[in-house]
Order: sequence, then C-alpha cells, then structure tokens
Amino acid sequence: MAARSIKTIFRDFWYIIFAELSSRYSKLHWDSIVENVEKMIGCGDPSNGYAEYVCPQCGNKKQVPFTCKSRFCTSCGKIYIDKWVEKTVRNIFDVPHRHLIFTIPQELRKIIFNDRTLIKVMMDCASRAALEVLQSRGIDAVPGMLVIVHTFGRNIKFNAHVHMLITEGGLTSNNQWVDIPFLPYGLLRKKWQYYLLTAIKANLPKTRENTQLIDDLFKRNDKGFYVNAEKKMTSARGAARYIGRYMARPALAEYKIICYDGRMVTFWYIDHKTGRKITETIEAKEFIKRLIDHIPHKGFKMVRHYGIYARRSKSISMKILQSCKRFIQMTIAYIRSKWENCILNVARPGLSPAVRTPRL
Repeated sequence: MAARSIKTIFRDFWYIIFAELSSRYSKLHWDSIVENVEKMIGCGDPSNGYAEYVCPQCGNKKQVPFTCKSRFCTSCGKIYIDKWVEKTVRNIFDVPHRHLIFTIPQELRKIIFNDRTLIKVMMDCASRAALEVLQSRGIDAVPGMLVIVHTFGRNIKFNAHVHMLITEGGLTSNNQWVDIPFLPYGLLRKKWQYYLLTAIKANLPKTRENTQLIDDLFKRNDKGFYVNAEKKMTSARGAARYIGRYMARPALAEYKIICYDGRMVTFWYIDHKTGRKITETIEAKEFIKRLIDHIPHKGFKMVRHYGIYARRSKSISMKILQSCKRFIQMTIAYIRSKWENCILNVARPGLSPAVRTPRL
C-alpha cells in the first residue's frame, strides 16, 4: 500500500494528467495551480536547495532542505495558518463574535467556478447584507467583519460559501461601543439573496438564459438564500482558528485519507445534513482534480475585512478601544489603591476605631 499522503498521490499522477487538466481552467488560474502544486511536490527536496550547518568543533554537517512556503502544502500551510491566527488575534477585538455562513444554490456553483472574480463579489455582498440588516433596525453602530470564502464542501467538490466573523457589538458615530442584539435572520437571508443575484446578473453576459436563471432563483427561493448563524465564538483565538483552518492548505485534511493503493483514494467526511460519517472511494485523478479546483488565483486575498475591521477604520477603532481599555485599567488601579490604603490603615496598630474606618 502506498503512503497515504497528498504529496505522494500528486507525485504519482500529476504529470500524467497535467495536459488533460490544463483545458479545465483559465490560463491565469492554471498558472496559479501549477505553481502551487509543483512547489508542494518539491517541498523538502534537497535538489531544490538546502541550508548546510557545520559543527565548528567536530566538523559534522547537516543539510536542511528548503520548504516550499506554498499555501497548498500540508506542512507549510499549517505554519502559515498558525502565523495568520497569531496576527489576526492581535488585530481583532477580544469580544464575542458570531459565526455566519452564507450559502448559495447549486445553480450558481458552476457560474462562480468559471468566473473566480465572483468570489470577491460574494464577500462584498455578504458584508453589505449584514451591515444593512443591522442598520435597518435603527442601530447606530458599525461592527467588525472578517470574511473568508471556502470553495469546497465536505466531499471536497466545488461548493462556494462565505464564512463571516462579526462582532456582537459595534462603534457608534459617537465612538461608543454598544452591544448588538441578535440579527433578524429572515431579513438577512433576503438581503443576501438580493445583493448576490443582482451583482452576479450585472457580471454575466446579457442573455435571455442568464436573465431567466436569475429570475427563477428569486422565485424558487422566496425566503432568500440560507444563512447559518448558530455558532457564537467567545474566544477571539478560537474564532480566528476556526474560520481560517482551511485557508492555506488542501481542502481535505490528510488524516481523513483512509487508504491509497496507487490508483484509488478512500477518504471520509461527516455529512452536515445527517451528521453521519461517509466513506468515499474515487480515482486518484479525480481526487487531484477536486483538490486543485480550490487553489485561488495568484494574489487573491483569501481574507477581507469590513466595517471597523477595514484598514481605513481599523487604526482609529483600535485607538478608541485602547483608550477605553486604558481608562478602565486606570479606574481599577485607582480603586484598588484606595482599598489597599484602607486595609493598611485598619491593620496599622495604635489607631483609633474612627481612624481605622475607611470612608467609602
């Protein structure tokens, strides 16, 4: 039995099916796929370069191969995610966040697969819908929104959907932090549907078929597109790690690969509808095709920030919250010092009861 690693599967079949797959993607996308895959295949290979360390006393030498730094690599991708989590935790507010998942109907998957620029459109529409629903309730506050698009379902087929972390609070126009109550998800679903279909229609060729498709999606989804908002994240670190777990690695974790016999790959996943463990066996060629479908265009921003997390307002927001935090810390320190003085006065011998009694 062959090793059950993604790198092994790609090494066995990548160059065999290279020409067959190239026609499946646009040139821009294919160039990005080739770059990431070939980096991953050559990761840790000394022939691609290495650093050599020599002991000055005994003369022993050790060669350490260079890593690929590709976000498609299982090992390098994990390092990238860990660094991203640390950076994100420093830049988001340590307040409760709500995890929202914006989904799309199956009819739109092929359209977005063929036009990857629509992935950013999805991110923009989700943030716009969330902010407008909030403001429609008369709440004068802007939340922080961290948005990532996952292009895969649990069976690693193409299924684009938006993950959003939104603060359960926001800054008002008077720079005051206020809590944000639970969003009306019925309205959020309708807004998400409206903005997404309107934007996609504007980007599609003006044909009768495309117009009919958009109209049908409005009619058949009279309650809007589904939005899941069950998860509340109280930890900023946990929230960042959860949303970014597949941002920089293949769409399937290697531990889910049960068997690879040199031709067929067997893996498992949890069906999100039934909660049952599903085992699937497919050809290695199909396995490779499913994985590379999710490699983004070179330079595409996998994470985008909106609201008070946007770059133009983040520095201002951070200064305001840091000032509030410093004020609270100073207040606590002042109260603590007053109580310490009172305790010392009580414990000091030779003082009358009147002197020992602290004034509150």
